[in-house]
Amino acid sequence: MPAWLRTISDWNPVSALVAALRHLLGSAQAPGGAGAWTLSHPELASLLWAALLLALFLPLSVRRYASARR
Repeated sequence: MPAWLRTISDWNPVSALVAALRHLLGSAQAPGGAGAWTLSHPELASLLWAALLLALFLPLSVRRYASARR
């Protein structure tokens, strides 16, 4: 895999969520400490991604809903 594509795959929210689920369910294939921070700490990365996405899209959706009701 090219380095630029590896960086994208290491830092996307789906990879962090899958790694967290593998780790929590006790999979022997769970990624270890090598690689990106998100794969070294997948549970925390998943929570941070969820908080970031909520902080970004919740105000946008509330504003859109409020403007549609007028």
